[in-house]
Order: sequence, then structure tokens, then C-alpha cells
Amino acid sequence: MTNKCLYSEQSSLLLVGEPQGEKSLRREISKYLFQSRSVRCTPEQIIIGAGTQYLIILLCMLLGKDYPYLTENPGYNRVRTVFKDQGIDIHRISIDKDGICINDLKKSSARVVYVTPSHQFPYEMIMPISRRLELLKWHEEKNGYIIEDDYDSEFRYKGKPVPSLQGLDRSENVIYLGTFSKSLIPSIRISYLVLPPKLILKYQEHFKIYKQTVSRLHQNILYIFMK
Repeated sequence: MTNKCLYSEQSSLLLVGEPQGEKSLRREISKYLFQSRSVRCTPEQIIIGAGTQYLIILLCMLLGKDYPYLTENPGYNRVRTVFKDQGIDIHRISIDKDGICINDLKKSSARVVYVTPSHQFPYEMIMPISRRLELLKWHEEKNGYIIEDDYDSEFRYKGKPVPSLQGLDRSENVIYLGTFSKSLIPSIRISYLVLPPKLILKYQEHFKIYKQTVSRLHQNILYIFMK
């Protein structure tokens, strides 16, 4: 695939790519997410980046730090550290057998919550659709954002996949985060964000000056593989 990519693209690979990532790869990711996770998005809503941590930093700049962010307790400490390093006030919300506790969520003043519904870290439970709908109802009432980190959603050994929060959402306030580091190889360092329309507009207005962090060669190789 590398040889095919180098032969077909030739000198164009030496040029600076699009800030959001290669359009061809974003198109394939959009199709893949709809088929596998019921995610509804256009290629224009997708931002490709070199790893989840980079994209979380970008999200912090987009969402700001005027109010606290919520994370699961226990949860993914590395992401919590990234939030703190960006000056975000972090509040922790307890979890039960179905995931994040909605009653505790309602007591918080936060408007952003980070969750891992497909494979909760570290307990590995899957959030059932009933809890997902409760969570979506909360964020609609709060007019907040849910950051849905859907890592490991490709690995399911029994039962039918539960649709993503983004696919169930109707208010367009769910931010979907995914990576190829688990399904392919960790060293590939290609992750992606699916932003709601209003946030992608903000990104294009204020943050498009940031260059793409994944090489065009690696993006095009992944595009050929997915196609």
C-alpha cells in the first residue's frame, strides 16, 4: 500500500495538506463511522490529528475553560491530566454498573462531560442504551457538551453493538472522539474528532491556522487501506 500510495500520489505528497486532514480519508472515516457506529457526520465535520491527546488539547481551546469539566471516577487519568494541564477545573463523577451516575451529574454546574461509554476505563463496562438516553437528556437540559471517547468500540465479543451517543443525539452537542491506534497499530498515531456543526464553524474561524499533525503519506496509506 505504501508503494501504491507513493506511485500514485508522487510529488503531491510533498505539499502541505489540509489543516483538518486529507479530504479523501475524512470521507472514508465518515462512511466507516456511519456503518459501524451509527455516527452521522459529513467529512467537513472531521478533524484528523496525531493522537487523542493532541485532539483533547484542541478541544480545550474550542470549548474554553469558563466552567468545570466532568470525568468518570475512576476514569482515564491521562485525559484528566491533559485537561488539568490546559487549566481546566476537573470534577469527578462516580460510576455504577451502567456507567456515569446521572443523579450526581445533575448536581454539578459543569457543562462538559467526558465519557467512555463503549469500554469504560478501567472497569470495561458498556453503557446501556437506557443510560445513554438519560445522559443525552441531561446535556439537552444543560445545553452542554458530551465528549464521547469511543476507543475500543471495535472490540465486542458478544451481543449487538450499542449505537454511539453521537448517533442517538438530536441536539448536535455530542463531540465524538476515535482512534486507529487500537484497531490497527499503536504507532500509527492517527485519531479523529467529529465536531458538531457549530463547533466546526468556530474551528474554521479561529483554529484553522494550525497545521495538520499527521503526514500526508500516512493519511493516504490509511485511505487506501480503508477503501
